[in-house]
Amino acid sequence: MGTRTKITADEIRRAIIAAADPSSVLAFVDREISGALDLSDLTIVAPITFVDCSFSDAIVLRGASLSSILFSACQLKGIDGRGLRVKADFQICGVSEVNGAVRLDNTEIEGNLSCTNALIRGVDGDALIADHARIEGHVLVCNGFASSARVSLCRSQIGGMLYCAHGLFEHPGGVALAVEDTDIAGLVSLNHGFRARGLVSLKNTTIGKLLYCEHGTFENPGGVALDADGLIVKGRVSLSEWFCAKGAVTMRNARLGEDLVCVGGLFMNPGGIAFDGEQLHVGRHVRMHKKFFAQGTVRLDRAKIDGTLYCGNARLENRGRVALSAIEASFARDVSLGSGFCAEGSIVLDRAKIAGELDADYAEYDELKMEGATIGGPTPTG
Repeated sequence: MGTRTKITADEIRRAIIAAADPSSVLAFVDREISGALDLSDLTIVAPITFVDCSFSDAIVLRGASLSSILFSACQLKGIDGRGLRVKADFQICGVSEVNGAVRLDNTEIEGNLSCTNALIRGVDGDALIADHARIEGHVLVCNGFASSARVSLCRSQIGGMLYCAHGLFEHPGGVALAVEDTDIAGLVSLNHGFRARGLVSLKNTTIGKLLYCEHGTFENPGGVALDADGLIVKGRVSLSEWFCAKGAVTMRNARLGEDLVCVGGLFMNPGGIAFDGEQLHVGRHVRMHKKFFAQGTVRLDRAKIDGTLYCGNARLENRGRVALSAIEASFARDVSLGSGFCAEGSIVLDRAKIAGELDADYAEYDELKMEGATIGGPTPTG
């Protein structure tokens, strides 16, 4: 890389304002830009591209209307894009670094919001904030993305998927990723190299397809690692295949259209609640078998499972306490503890309704409590 050409923000601004041809591209390459670039409330018809540029001050895009904007391999001090309108994509990628916050509150993006392979360090606890936003395409915070403060997409609408695979979200002791009260038409991918240090919250969010968390790591020891209370997922939820939570996973009052799959998942919250599915409603089966491991209580009190609870070859550790609680839960088919199930702690099924069979043959546990439970008979309703 050669020496960057120095240019002022005012010169950049004048060049952008002068561009009247929407088919042209405003490309700025290898520039050292001094001063604050302020495009507030402007309408820019040509796409804007910055490649290998450095900015001395934060960029201001408040209330602007843009065709598209791309930052690739750039060094930025922050972006204030509150109220921004973008006809196509908003991209920060290509090993770009932001030593500040990116604010996209109340933004409308007709394409994708992409932050692949970008580092956003944030300021005052905020890294990427896109609350109350409408994004018609995908949100891509993945493939080398890293943040060291809060990433928030609360009360927003996403027309595609939220893809966070191979992303690092760090805010120990705080909120690493918040996607609350948000409507996502596609799938949510927090898998394959996804890592969060701090709380990940999906409270009261609606996901139109699937939630994938295979090989995802969620770390918030002593607190809640993944909060999915009130979550609605039209398809299945997969917390499996070396999914790892250090801290509680909560899905109270969540509604899943298909299976909850926890096969091979690690849920570690010693002495506390490892998984809290109180009043969870699952449209098919709950699969906590084949190397499912929990330290702490697995709670399914008052849950409604429209299929079978599978727990064969699972291991639950909560010595001297409750390992599995399903008080007043209803199961439309079987509860299968089965061969290889091992619980250091008690199993509590008081007042549970099991329409099929309870298979506890060859299962190991400290105690089985079933006061007022019913097994067999009509499919539970209500």
